[in-house]
This record gives sequence, C-alpha cells and structure tokens, in this order.
Amino acid sequence: MPSTLSRRRFLSRSAAVGAGTAVAASGLASGSTEPTRTTDVDTLVDDAATRALAEHDAGGLTVAVVDGDEVHTSGYGHAFRSEDVPVRADETLFRIGSVSKVLTWTAAMQIVDRGRVAPDDSVDDHLEAVDIPETYDEAITLEHLATHTPGFEVRGRGDSVSDPRHVRPLAESVSTDVPARVRPPGELYQYTNYAAALTGQLIADVSGQQFDSFVTENVFAPLGMSNSTFRAAPSGLVPADGTAVDDVVSFYSDVSPASGLHTTGADMAQLLQAHLHDGVVDGERILSESAVDAMHRQWFTPHERIDGMAFGLFERTRGDTRIVRHDGGVPQFSTEFALLPEEGVGLFVVAHGSEAYNAKQEVADALYDRYAPVDSSGQRRSPDGTPERADELGGRYRSVNATDTVSSERIVFGLFTGQPIDARVADDGRLITEQGDSTDEWVEVEPLVFEHVEKESTLVFRETDGEVTHLLDGLSAYEQIGYRERLSVQGWLTMAASVVALTGLVGWPAARGWRRYRGGESPPESAAHARWVAGAGVAGLLVFVLAFVAVSVAVVSMGRPTLFDRPPAWFELVFVVPTFGAVATAGAVAYAVRAWVREDWSLASRVHYSLVVVAATVLYWLLQYWNLLWVRMG
Repeated sequence: MPSTLSRRRFLSRSAAVGAGTAVAASGLASGSTEPTRTTDVDTLVDDAATRALAEHDAGGLTVAVVDGDEVHTSGYGHAFRSEDVPVRADETLFRIGSVSKVLTWTAAMQIVDRGRVAPDDSVDDHLEAVDIPETYDEAITLEHLATHTPGFEVRGRGDSVSDPRHVRPLAESVSTDVPARVRPPGELYQYTNYAAALTGQLIADVSGQQFDSFVTENVFAPLGMSNSTFRAAPSGLVPADGTAVDDVVSFYSDVSPASGLHTTGADMAQLLQAHLHDGVVDGERILSESAVDAMHRQWFTPHERIDGMAFGLFERTRGDTRIVRHDGGVPQFSTEFALLPEEGVGLFVVAHGSEAYNAKQEVADALYDRYAPVDSSGQRRSPDGTPERADELGGRYRSVNATDTVSSERIVFGLFTGQPIDARVADDGRLITEQGDSTDEWVEVEPLVFEHVEKESTLVFRETDGEVTHLLDGLSAYEQIGYRERLSVQGWLTMAASVVALTGLVGWPAARGWRRYRGGESPPESAAHARWVAGAGVAGLLVFVLAFVAVSVAVVSMGRPTLFDRPPAWFELVFVVPTFGAVATAGAVAYAVRAWVREDWSLASRVHYSLVVVAATVLYWLLQYWNLLWVRMG
C-alpha cells in the first residue's frame, strides 16, 4: 500500500568520529545488549554508525531505513574528501557502485510492466545498437540478463576509466568488445557488469531515449530523487576548493547502468519505499503491484536449496527471513541495499574511506540483527557416513570467471580475482573446503549437496555427462581443474622452462663465439639451422614481453585509458609475435625428432637442444592456456 506520509522530515547528523559516547550509553560496545525490534531505529543506527566511524578508517556514511510507513535517514562524518562538510542525508552524494543496477532493473521492469518487452523475449530482437553473437540456438532474454545467466564470458575491459573525458556513450561501450557466449543461457550464474549495461541499452533502444534520460523521467522525477544522477563526474561529489577531479577520484564507470549512479540517503529512501509500498510513493506510481511482486520473487536458482536470484536482486535467507538485496563497491565506497518484503522493511547504507566496506557492514549487520535475527544456538551438523561419490569430489576448483573466459582477459581473472577452492573428504565423511585463509566443513544432506556444519550455507556439486565438473558455493560457480592448471605448478614450470630456454637463446651464440675465438670445430650444418629455428621460438617469447611493456607505456603516454580498461583495437597485433614464435617452436620440435632419428649430432647437443625445445613448448602451452596467442583455442 502507498505510504500515508507525504514525506518524513529527514534527519541529518554528523557524528564525532572519536567520541564513542553513544556506543557506551547503549551497551552495544561491550556486547551486553542484542539489537531487538523494540530498540529505537534512530538510536540503533546512531550507535552502529558512531562505532563504525570510530573503529574503521572511514570518513563518512549515510543510512536510510524504511519500516512500514516510517522512514529514517541520517548522515554521519564528513563528505568525501571534504572534512569540513558534514554528511547530510538529503544532500551529500555518494557513489553506490553496483547498487546502481537496482535502478536499472527497476527501469527494466517498467518497460515490462508497460508491455514493451516480455521477460522471455529475445533481447536481440529489441536491441538496435548491439548484435548478440548467435553462438547457441537458445536466445538470450531479459530474464537471463536480470539473473546473470546469459552465458557470456566475463568482460572486464570497458567497465571503467580513470579520466571522465574517456567515458563513452553507452551504445559504444556495449557494442565494443562484445563478450563471447561460452554456454547456453539459463544454465549457470556468472556475475558480470555487461548484463546490466546491455539492459540499460535495451531500455534506451526500446524507449527511444538515452538510458539516463529514461531513468530520470520515469524513476527519479516521480520519486522525488532530485539529487540522483548517472553523470560521470557530478560537481557535488568533489571538493569545491579547486582540487583537480583527477586528484580526488580515479574510477569512472564506463557502463553507467551497472555502476555509475551517484545518490543520497534520502533519495534511496524513496526507492526503498517504492519497492515496499507496491510501487507507489506520495501518490506517484512507478510500477504496478504485480510488477513489484514479480521483481521480488525468485527467477533463478541452480538448486532448490540455494538462495537464487530475484529480478536483478540476490536472495539471502537469514534465519527465518527472506531478503532480496544487492551490494556494491567502487574504490573508496561500499554500499548495501536490502529489502525484506514480508517484513515491510528496507535498508540502505553507504560509506566512504579506505575501510568503507567494514564501516558499511558494521551498520548493515546491526540492522540485519534487528530485522532478521539469527538463532546462533543451533546444533552442529554431523556427517552420516561417507558422501556418495566421495572419490570424485576432491581437487581444486577455479572460478568460471577464469576457466570460461576465451579472451586475453583470462589471465587477469585467473591471477588477480578470487581464490580457488580446494576440496577433500575427511575420514569421518565431512567435506573440507579451503579458500585462502578460510577453512569450512560440510555434511552431505543429499547426493552432491552439502550444508555447512554451523552456518546457513550450501554447496552443490554439478555434474556433466555423469562426471563432477563444478562446485557451486551458493550461486558462485567454480570449475574443477587438473594438477597442471594450478597456478603454483604453472609458476614453477614457468621459472624452470624460462631458465632452460635462455640457456639456448644465450648459450648457443656464446658457444659459437667461443669456438671462433678458440678455433674449435663447428657443429653440423643441420644443428646450426635447428638452433636458429629454436632460437627464433625462444626469442618470440622475449619479444612478446618487451612488446607488451612497450605498448603499455605507449598507451599511457598517449593519454588513453589503460590496457586493462580499454585496449586499443590494434592491441591484438601484439599477440601475433608469440604466435609466430610458437610456429618456429613447432619447427624446432621437428628438428629435434630428426636429430634423434639420424643421430648426426653429439649426444650432449641432442639432449640440450631437446631440453630447450621442450622448455619453449611448455612456455607456449602456458601462453595458449591463458589465451595470449593470436590463435586461441578457448
């Protein structure tokens, strides 16, 4: 039902970071008082926010809580890089990162609500600016985009830039470097900014308006969100003391529907109300009641025991409470947006600073403890025998962000994002998983399905053609990898192979010079030719490294976005160098085989040559594995 309040007076407070008096008065500092539904919301938020700023390196935060018809908003600390400007919930802009997607999916549900697009329509039929690859017979639909199941590889390039002058129109961003389709749609969840960016362009193409114009007219204006904007660098975010923008902010979204919104706590309180009050705020309707219900219901889950996806929002079960939520983060900002539909409650928290995530989470957890309490006295689960197919479960699992990426970005996702999961079955039947410094224990509750021994968490093993291939930690998917695919193994292989390969590249010319100096006997002509070929193969590796470094420096000196943010179109030519080197190495393999068959070289020469060729082959296999050759196997 719509709110009976025209608009609650918004509270704006600036909390003294070092005081801590409110915390002590509440009893929360010592943990002697658990938050309850009877605790005053303003007091609870004051205590948590004051504690968060006192204990973490965060400069400021803003909070919005909607509880039925009551709206609570407040600000604490100072504005971003403006220590003399207190945070005001109705004025101070924050970057909310991926929570921008909530606005995008809300706008997408509007065009569904108006009959312009059906959730199961092929988006390719409605897109004008982008052509979706026809890799599979199954079409990608809006439902797939909203649940992050379109089957695209993850695309990092094109997501952001460090200079607002490089931000592109959305149509250009989504139509450049269109990610490959690596699996049929609807099969597996894989979070990507591209899905939301493509949805933003779908909204633009269907409505005939720019994405930000559509959202301004159809969401911001009717909800009174007058301070919200998708502009890349709004003046309200940076200090007004003449500081250059580039000295303050280093991240600008190049896919604004996914991560480009700047907003205030008060504005987000309006959005919370719209979602909790059947699409109506202050008499202004942005969605029908049925459309709101549709946004909040489950649209996808890989297994009935796993919290899945609503329409653009993530499910989370906490105790007996179902939450639909989204978090977000960009450098120095962290955000939480959550709806508890059955409770009529919503919350929004965003903080800035080097420990923004910890500060934000401190406040969010206090609110979750109030509205979605968890009974921590539950019994520890024990295994009931050895899991079925226990012998197939052990091993290392790497995120599909890396395993299923067919572009050169695979190495970025493999080396610098996330950590693999190691799984093994203990003697008593418990499944043990290790990820980084975290170790967890699980018990099987049905074939290939495991529950955490203490927490509310589920693991599911996925099989393909009767073989266990993936581990699903909630929605996140990890693919089982072989021993030779482990980074530690590949690291040692790289070092050893590099040393051996260099003994040929450096040793052969040095030996030739020494023979000339001493007047020694030259090797057979066939050996000389073979060494030139093998040397060219090894040199291709070295030239590739030098070319990559040179291109990186050149791109920066040209004032362009970085190679990671947006490589120039001609960057793919860099991968031609090692491809020619790989061809030369293939020829060197043939020379090595002929040398052993004919035995026309000395044994020592044949052994050394073979070792160099094997080392070069290993290095080129590693380049191929990480998609760093011009010809890629996927």
